[in-house]
Amino acid sequence: MSGRQRDWMTLALVPGVGGTRFVRLMARFGSPAKVLAAAEAELAEVVGKSVARNIRQYRDAVDTETQERLMRLHGAAVITMDDPGYPTLLAEIYDPPLMLFVRGALCETDQYAVAIVGTRRPSHYGAAMAERLAGDLAARGITVVSGMAEGIDAAAHEGALKAGGRTIAVVGSGVDQVFPAAHADLMRRIIAQGAVISPFPMGMSALKTNFPQRNRIISGISLGTVVVEAPPGSGSLITAKHAAEQGREVFAVPGEAGRPNSRGPHALIREGARLVETVEDILVELRIPTAAHAAPAPDSSHTPPDTRDTADQPPPPPLSAPGLTELETDILASLSSEGAFVDEIALTCRRAVSETLSALTILELKGLVRQHSGKRFSRA
Repeated sequence: MSGRQRDWMTLALVPGVGGTRFVRLMARFGSPAKVLAAAEAELAEVVGKSVARNIRQYRDAVDTETQERLMRLHGAAVITMDDPGYPTLLAEIYDPPLMLFVRGALCETDQYAVAIVGTRRPSHYGAAMAERLAGDLAARGITVVSGMAEGIDAAAHEGALKAGGRTIAVVGSGVDQVFPAAHADLMRRIIAQGAVISPFPMGMSALKTNFPQRNRIISGISLGTVVVEAPPGSGSLITAKHAAEQGREVFAVPGEAGRPNSRGPHALIREGARLVETVEDILVELRIPTAAHAAPAPDSSHTPPDTRDTADQPPPPPLSAPGLTELETDILASLSSEGAFVDEIALTCRRAVSETLSALTILELKGLVRQHSGKRFSRA
């Protein structure tokens, strides 16, 4: 970890220094190092006496060496607000976290993410709905975000994983901590097929006071939040409130009338949340461009047939364009007009299915590939 990252980490762990105050500090002092070196009186002019006192006290108290050791041990990294890999949607919210600890990997396609949250004690119907919606989203290359808690969260992660898609878990502890302990295997699979992220330092336990900030990040990193079963007072309803405040869409899955777990979603629907029965209800509202919403192919009855002998024609040359990654270029080179299934493309390109599906989604958004039923892709 560089000296710059150590300075960022120190400031990020100071109570009261969020994204908004950090911007003011940078405008005044220019860098985290200069903030940490500033006199308390100078700091107080920008962020007030209380936060200025915290900065001076925490300047030498944050044990960055222990954090580095734990990061190496658990294969974690840090992403700061000025890093190109910092989530675009999260950077747009009020007072975003200065830094995220990450296990796994964040990627460009995570800008197309939907959160699915709900009760820790779902009915069979609720868990099945969460898993199905997550699987349907993941199959379309959309990242599924949740909090790795028991119940709906776990079902959402499982649905995305089973579909071979990406999923992100935002946790209320350090990313080296497994909470609940029974989710050790789930966490391992999420890291392999997405990411586990947290604003909290390595080694921190899952404290009750951490979850409000964790919930803000779940909604902040997502285009919309889907609530599946939540009794009154549920933390998932707080996540939905954050989503609305952040200008993001709120969705709710209706349940059986009279059940406590149905009251939260039903209240959200009465307040204007979009009612969700299938993944299409989400996609239409968010206007995420996927094959399900692609324009229909032209009517062949109005198009003169091509009578040329295509057997003698060479295949189109590999496509390339400015801004394409190596994987995107490889995918285009491997595709014919007839297309191939995502697992076949992944095998040809020697990449993981989830990574290949993410790249295909980007290519589809760029208008270079077309998706067909059964996750089969062809050149556009």
